[in-house]
Amino acid sequence: MCKDVYGLKRDWQVRETDDTIFLAIEGTDCIEDWKTNFAFLFRSDDTHRGFRRNAWRVFFEMFEADVFRHIPKDKHIVVTGHSLGGATAIVLADMLDNVFDNVEVVTFGSPRPGGRGLRKRMKGTPITRYVHGSDVVPKSPPWACGYVHPCECNRLTDTQKQRFDGVKDHSMSEYIKALDSL
Repeated sequence: MCKDVYGLKRDWQVRETDDTIFLAIEGTDCIEDWKTNFAFLFRSDDTHRGFRRNAWRVFFEMFEADVFRHIPKDKHIVVTGHSLGGATAIVLADMLDNVFDNVEVVTFGSPRPGGRGLRKRMKGTPITRYVHGSDVVPKSPPWACGYVHPCECNRLTDTQKQRFDGVKDHSMSEYIKALDSL
């Protein structure tokens, strides 16, 4: 879903099974997304201001599309995303945790979404975070500015043996190759 969402008109998609709703959020795909990524100088509620704004935008779009209307309060919800979509997924899950009982997050190459306050709020939320090879995006925004990941990462072995391929390692296609080789 994290790869397929890039080709859609909306920045998100929903898939449902009998017991789970999957919400996938698109990563950086246009100039507006780059502006969102660079809005890290100020935090709101110890969360990257750009990622928070993006999470609210996605939430309201999903709300207008009636995504949340018929979800039972205890249904399993998995919020996932790649890159900006992963950071947005974490922030959206932080918001949904106030309404739903069973929210989980899976990210691929997510940047750091906030500070220690966000990490503390997310402590009870199951999060699976993947980092492929030498992907450069999970190292941003700077740790020195107070940004942290909400959990440890699952490191995926680099599918290419090239040096200095941190940008290529960020591709969702490379994440899929690495997961397929497990």
